[in-house]
Amino acid sequence: MYRYKKKDKRKYLKLLYMIPILILLVLFCVILYQTYSNINLSEINEKLKPDNTAQRVGLTVEEVKENGKQVADVIEKVTSSVVGISKLKNVGNTIFLQNASNALGLGTGMIVSDNGYILTNEHVSGSKFSNCYVTLEDGRNFNASVVWSDSDIDLAIVKINAKNLPYVNLGDSDQGRVGETVYAIGNPIGFEFQRTVTSGIISAVNRTIKIEEENKVSYMEDLIQTDAGINPGNSGGPLITPDGDVIGINSVKITSAEGIRFCSTN
Repeated sequence: MYRYKKKDKRKYLKLLYMIPILILLVLFCVILYQTYSNINLSEINEKLKPDNTAQRVGLTVEEVKENGKQVADVIEKVTSSVVGISKLKNVGNTIFLQNASNALGLGTGMIVSDNGYILTNEHVSGSKFSNCYVTLEDGRNFNASVVWSDSDIDLAIVKINAKNLPYVNLGDSDQGRVGETVYAIGNPIGFEFQRTVTSGIISAVNRTIKIEEENKVSYMEDLIQTDAGINPGNSGGPLITPDGDVIGINSVKITSAEGIRFCSTN
């Protein structure tokens, strides 16, 4: 009888030891349940949303489309200020004729004031006091006079008798950075391709190139190098930023290499 009582006592002692452990386990489960039940799923979702204030790399499809529309609007506005320039008088209603770049020396210019001042290359318009002929986007033709020119930088200003003309905004060429997008506008070849727009990047700045022609050697300095398409007839046209600011004048193409063109800075 004594042996059985001793065994029963041990069982009771084990049960007494288990009771606190069970109580602690139950309390732990209750606390754990309350903790997770109080978590607000909406707060978690809010935290998982992208931070609109953080810098994001790249553009969405909608932003690309919107930027494209904005650039198209800018180019359309600038194009209205781009003119055709010829050293010879046209034989028809416009200087934009078949093979005009060869027959008439067709080039490009840009209106820089509403009263008829036009910026171009000297090799397009001729030197100071010479005459040339200008065709506006709306088809009107004007006799023009070269009122200023500088052969060292190959720039000239031409004047026509007209008012209320659309004109370009001259930007700061010193702000142009390598890798930035630019657009060239001009009249390559002739009538079929008037006011052609090409795009590229600024490939380099502050370039100096050597020009050899008619046994004369000269140097053009502070040029912007770009890979935007520039061909005969583009000379004198604007090189613009996506904002529409003119930062260069299309001037020279290296014929011995692809994608190397130069623009005079204004």
